[in-house]
Amino acid sequence: MARHLQIEGNDLTALRYAALLHDVGHGPFSHVFEAPLQEINEKDATHEEITCRIIREDEEVNAVLGEATDDVAAILSLDRNGILHQIISGNIDADKMDYLRRDSYHTGVAYGNFDLERVLHTLRKTRKTRERQREDLVIHEKGIDAIESFRLARFLMHAQVYYHHTNVVANGMLQRAIKVAIRDHVVDAEKIRIGRDDFLENYLALDDARLLARILRQPESTAADLVTRLERRDLFKRGYESNVPQEEDYLLRYHLGTKFTPERAQAIEEAVAGECGCSPDCIIADLVKIENSLFKSASTLLEEDKFPFLIERRDGTVKEIDSFSTLTYTGEPRTTFYLFCPEEYRQTVQGCAGEIIAGMNE
Repeated sequence: MARHLQIEGNDLTALRYAALLHDVGHGPFSHVFEAPLQEINEKDATHEEITCRIIREDEEVNAVLGEATDDVAAILSLDRNGILHQIISGNIDADKMDYLRRDSYHTGVAYGNFDLERVLHTLRKTRKTRERQREDLVIHEKGIDAIESFRLARFLMHAQVYYHHTNVVANGMLQRAIKVAIRDHVVDAEKIRIGRDDFLENYLALDDARLLARILRQPESTAADLVTRLERRDLFKRGYESNVPQEEDYLLRYHLGTKFTPERAQAIEEAVAGECGCSPDCIIADLVKIENSLFKSASTLLEEDKFPFLIERRDGTVKEIDSFSTLTYTGEPRTTFYLFCPEEYRQTVQGCAGEIIAGMNE
């Protein structure tokens, strides 16, 4: 991408560093750890912010980056825009173009395939003008079909792979194990509060293997049972499942769609666990919304402080992709509600879940 856009010198060096380092702020098990971390820090923690802290504060990283440190952190900053940031984190970023084809290959499905070479060949940057002071990524008009295949590939990989129910339950069990470990003081939440002077030291010491070992050393916590089940691939089953937009019972549709919150999920888990006679830790309520932000209209993206797809016409003018595409996203997300539980409670959950949810108070 950089070569095609004629990015050179210090910008190219900083861009390469940013590409290598853009995800170093992830905790154990990547995105799974982010929700527990935000609960501890009251939503003040994101892996992007932690990545910038590591780049600025970690001595080993600083020793390599040297004078490029501030430039690399600036590229990764959430309030930064322009070409370099968009290559690392944007609608047509290198990360998405890499992982869609990589994941498609390694999972043995065709959904993530798209014409990468054509996208790169038609990649452009806007010219600076009096009205437009910054440069932005655009696709030339002759690459519209290639970028449409890229947008569709991302949606299909989310629908068929990333949010496949087996992946959803495995991630749900792992996240539940982490939250229970924090609740039961198996993991010391105080050590990973952002404001601590030793936060980075504690955070970076908590990798996948150390986290699992710490949980398994405390077998009295439900967290250990959840991790053991994951290691044996003894995954929870779908005790209850609802396609929310198509739910005939309006009360169920209301409670699962409009009124679903983490607090509501916990209340459902506790009520269903009471019927089953098991711990609420073993009942996992999850609402999965599959939508492709890359198909949203330019106006919707701008309202969400995100950047729209831009197309460069043959005469050099730049338009949003909405003017060319017949695939603009206008519908509701594909929303599925799951209640996962151990196999032995499956029938009980199937029998009671719908009535419990529909009968819940405001």
